[in-house]
Amino acid sequence: MAATLSQTIAPDTVISFEINPGTLLEFLDTRAEGGPRLKCFEGSVTLVSLGMPHEVAGERLASLVLSICLELRIKHSALASTTWTLQFGAGDTGYEADAAYYIQSHGQAKKQQPPDLAIEVVVSHSEKKALRAGAFLKIPEMWVLDILRHRLTFYRLVVSGKQKGTYRPQPRSRAFSGLLSAEVLERLGDPEIDDTAFHENCRAWARRVLLPRRRAEGG
Repeated sequence: MAATLSQTIAPDTVISFEINPGTLLEFLDTRAEGGPRLKCFEGSVTLVSLGMPHEVAGERLASLVLSICLELRIKHSALASTTWTLQFGAGDTGYEADAAYYIQSHGQAKKQQPPDLAIEVVVSHSEKKALRAGAFLKIPEMWVLDILRHRLTFYRLVVSGKQKGTYRPQPRSRAFSGLLSAEVLERLGDPEIDDTAFHENCRAWARRVLLPRRRAEGG
């Protein structure tokens, strides 16, 4: 299946290289705004210029998240192309998600506080560097949509025990209690090509499925 998809899905343009230790902020200052998305872990940089399949998938995930927030009346702040780093570029690690959100932290987030949820869409690059960067920056939850493998994984950051500081896959979202990765992937398979109609379909699904579930769980 993946081999067939890889022949028909247009790839992203991906460039990888190393930067000198302690120069992440200098490198970021030299970049033009609106350029490729940055994935950098300990000085190892990957820049991703989005192809159409990547961009379409990212927009649809964002539309789905907005639909859920609207129907469940969840306050949130959506962010795009924000560069997440530690103070003073510590660790030469930075990350730009396809989409990021303050949900639990909405209205209370401090300066440079990592988002509650980051979304990573992969076509021509591995998600490993993004996950390592996200864990380093302590982003609590990351969703990884692998277009070629038609797979969506919810990763949650472990905060205690032997696996502390690493991501582990979970069937349910932390940011949206009760939301399953399998049903999000199913929604993304909606054949509707009109974005407005797709958004309305997502809202109808959230009203029909998620709202009763939340009420049943006492949310």
